Amino acid sequence: MWYRAMPVVLAGSLACGCAGSVHKLPSIDSSSLSLAQTEVQSGAGAPRRHAVSDDEVQGALESALAKIRPAATELCRQMAVGVCQWRFAVSRDRSMNAGAGPNGLIVVNRGIVEYADNEEEIALVIAHECGHQSGNHLAVAQRNKMIGAMIGAVLLGAAGAIASSRSPYNATITRAATETGGQLGAAIGGISYSKEQEREADYLAAVTLYRSGVDLDKARGFLVKMAKASGQRETGMLDSHPAGPERLAAWDKAVAEIRASNGALPQRN
Repeated sequence: MWYRAMPVVLAGSLACGCAGSVHKLPSIDSSSLSLAQTEVQSGAGAPRRHAVSDDEVQGALESALAKIRPAATELCRQMAVGVCQWRFAVSRDRSMNAGAGPNGLIVVNRGIVEYADNEEEIALVIAHECGHQSGNHLAVAQRNKMIGAMIGAVLLGAAGAIASSRSPYNATITRAATETGGQLGAAIGGISYSKEQEREADYLAAVTLYRSGVDLDKARGFLVKMAKASGQRETGMLDSHPAGPERLAAWDKAVAEIRASNGALPQRN
């Protein structure tokens, strides 16, 4: 049926009309992806949580932030597209997660410190969220939702009108299709480029760590942990994040490029 193909049509339309990452990111070849998949599947299983006190959590986050903040701020100002004044908060959530919010807000879960094996891994997580702010990813995602809603409403509304042209309920069907298309388009628009933005946030994090003198190989360990914890092996078209192996392969490509350029940013899109 025509409506079953609409997510693909919408995703394709959004790919032509929305902006993703600020920079051109290195491509991932099948060999690199295969190596990353093998690494994630081998070795120890799910990552282990460490017992840490509230003071240790706060101290670890403050220490990691102090090490990378000057370079992260300089990088943000160099890009000149995002938010460079950040507010940090610690969540009591024990999952391996963090997030970037409006007006420069960066929230880091307690679980980051509980699962991290070293300060370098914690620094990677913080630098990743700074990368989202520096790349203005939140504003871009909101714009993509609006564009997606408009595209979806037009496409699905038109399809509904054609499909029900001989029905006495044509107006009702068309209106319902338009509303559904707007909702679907907004949903797809919100994630259509988030995978690319996640990759860019990792790239910017790697640049920040490199410029801060942080060991990139030690920091990489946290990406391996998250990949093992998620269990997802491949990235779907409508996934909001790259699967663990893809993210790991992209990180390795980024680090090689960054080391070769001595910490320079790649060409802009």
